[in-house]
Amino acid sequence: MKRILFLYCVISPVLSFSQAFNYNSKVSFAIETYAFLKGQNTALQKIAVQFPQLKPNVTVAEKNLKTVFGRAEKNLKQFLKEELNHKQYNSLQNYLDSLLHHQFPNQIEKEKYAHDFLLKVQERSNNINNEMLSKGILSFKYHDAPHQEITDGHVDFFTTENHPKAEETSLTIPIPKSWLAEEAEMPQTIQQFTSYYGNGNEKILIVVYDLPEELQGIKLTEKSIASILPPNTKLFRSEAVTIDGLPALMIEVEESLQYHKDSMKVRMLQFMLVQNQKLYCLQGSIGPEEAHEDLELQIEKFEPLFRLIASRAELDE
Repeated sequence: MKRILFLYCVISPVLSFSQAFNYNSKVSFAIETYAFLKGQNTALQKIAVQFPQLKPNVTVAEKNLKTVFGRAEKNLKQFLKEELNHKQYNSLQNYLDSLLHHQFPNQIEKEKYAHDFLLKVQERSNNINNEMLSKGILSFKYHDAPHQEITDGHVDFFTTENHPKAEETSLTIPIPKSWLAEEAEMPQTIQQFTSYYGNGNEKILIVVYDLPEELQGIKLTEKSIASILPPNTKLFRSEAVTIDGLPALMIEVEESLQYHKDSMKVRMLQFMLVQNQKLYCLQGSIGPEEAHEDLELQIEKFEPLFRLIASRAELDE
């Protein structure tokens, strides 16, 4: 084998494996990301066996990878164990082991190729030039605490300025780098972002309503908001907050809806303020999920992220 820089080539057969078992997009995304990390570790182990003189270099590389990717790999394993049954999880591990074994059927031809790979690993720990893999690693690194992606500096800033759906509106918010920006169908929704690089069930929406005449001058309170909520929406709590120093209101609600003839629901935290006859709403949501699902733990998990985004939003009038 002339080269061992094969790891991106692992993704294609792994994707076929995911499709064969009809996993949802988030599980498939996790499997592809996990396969990359597992393959990288396997390659280092092979170098250490074939070139004992490079073991110190391999040890340094493994320690570096554990520092950079260890949390993501740990969270990926835990996520896959939760999403897959025991038989499916073992089948996945066996498939990956077989796949990686066939990627290394022979000896590495030259020590130079091993050195090249170690250098590549060092570069990759600082920057992965494959967007899907970099987003996957970020997504699952912060799977257990999504808000830390922003606090650790992995953040983009989205502004509504010059956006075709945001006339006379300029709002800037921080967004985790692993979330995918998507166009929204509703005309009032300027932009939406979906977790796990578009594969998750969590969304952040920027919504701006032009207030009708009868609601202009509305004071945001739990009572006033409850009076205009859709009838299929349950209000759990409200809290006075600020957005860019302006008085605002946070509410937690759950909306029931029919989705492809199924009874579903969406749990939301909405951060609202009124400015210049417009109602601004930063919405973080979980779902849609089946109506019988309890979304309490999920909303608790993502609440620190949703609050952080609202607290760092800037409104430029």
